Amino acid sequence: MDKAADHNFSASNEMLLELCKRQDQEALRVLFRRYEKPVYNLLYRMLSNREDAEEALAEVFVKVWRAAGSFRGGSKFTTWLYRITSNTARDFLRSRMTKREVLLDDTVADEVCFANRPQMKGFDPEDSLVAAENKARISKAMSKLSEEDRLLISLYHFQELDYEEISKIANVSPSNLKVKLFRARQRLKKLCVDQDKDGAEDEMQRSTTDSAGLRQGACECSSGA
Repeated sequence: MDKAADHNFSASNEMLLELCKRQDQEALRVLFRRYEKPVYNLLYRMLSNREDAEEALAEVFVKVWRAAGSFRGGSKFTTWLYRITSNTARDFLRSRMTKREVLLDDTVADEVCFANRPQMKGFDPEDSLVAAENKARISKAMSKLSEEDRLLISLYHFQELDYEEISKIANVSPSNLKVKLFRARQRLKKLCVDQDKDGAEDEMQRSTTDSAGLRQGACECSSGA
C-alpha cells in the first residue's frame, strides 16, 4: 500500500515508521493518535504543567518523524518512543529550571488519565474528594523530585512498564533500577509526610488566629455594653 490513508490501527508501529521514512505524514498521524495519551501522560507527570506538556508532545512526534530512519528494531517501539519522550521532558525541565516553579494542575491530570475510564457503580462523592486530595498531594510532591526520580516513578507506577523496559528507557541497569526506584519512592513518601505536617501546622495557626479574633471581638462587645 502506498498511502497511509489506506491503513488503519492494524498496521504495525514498524510499518508506520517505515512509511514515515518515506515522508508519509498520514503514517505519523496514525502513530500520534495511537500514542498521544500515554506520551502526554508521561510528559505531564514529569513537567507538572499543561502548556509545557502540550508543547513537548508536539516536539516528541516531530522527533519521531525525523528519527524514524534511526529505529533499528533492537528494542520495542514503545521503549524507543518513551526514551524520546523522557529526553524531551528532561530538556524542558532544564530549560525552565531558572524560570519558574510550577505545581501540577490536578484537574487536567484527571481529564487525561481518567477520561476513558467507566464510572464506578456506587460512586461516593466523599470518597472521590479524598482520592482527589490524595492525588493532589502526590502530584505536588512529585513536582519537587529530581527529574530521574520523577521519570522512574512515572514509568513504573503510572505507565505501568516493567523493569526491563524502564531500564532501557532510563539507561539504568536492572539491578540499579530497583534501588533507585525504592529510593525515589522513599523521597516521595517523605515529601508527602512533610506536606501533611506543614498543612497541619498551617491549620493550627489559622485556628489559633481565629480563636484570638473571636476572643478580642467578645471583649470589645463586653466593653461596649
